[in-house]
Amino acid sequence: MNIDSISFSVLTNLEEQEKVAAMMRQLHREDWSAFNLDFSRFASSIEYIVSNPSAGQIVLFREAGEVKGYALLVPFWSNEFGGTILFVDELFVDPGSRNRGIGRSFFRYLEQAQPFRPVAFGLGVSPKNSRARRLYESVGFVELSYTTLTRPAFSSVE
Repeated sequence: MNIDSISFSVLTNLEEQEKVAAMMRQLHREDWSAFNLDFSRFASSIEYIVSNPSAGQIVLFREAGEVKGYALLVPFWSNEFGGTILFVDELFVDPGSRNRGIGRSFFRYLEQAQPFRPVAFGLGVSPKNSRARRLYESVGFVELSYTTLTRPAFSSVE
């Protein structure tokens, strides 16, 4: 694969919905989550993002028109950073296309396209995904000195 043949485009309709949902399922099977995910919600998440572009973007990674991966981008305002942080909520590259520079090219795309005009980029990486962490650190991401905790909104506080 010639890395110059990779293109990035924002998903603006539901033509690729099942392909993206399948990649989401594969990502979450490979990279375990602390929460039991309901994979059936992925289709409605895609519909929501496509219908509400201010809420985020799904960027498709293509080679010769074929989808090879995606990223789910979510903007949020940060008082600490004084502007919008663009959070890479999910990033997936098809296993047969990994280790060929697609991820690095995606981060170049983010720098050039500047979706949501961020002042900073953020992302999370699971402790077991050392290969992804090496990529993220190589393109300038650093670990902050605090831990982000999460809990489902529907669980009760005792």
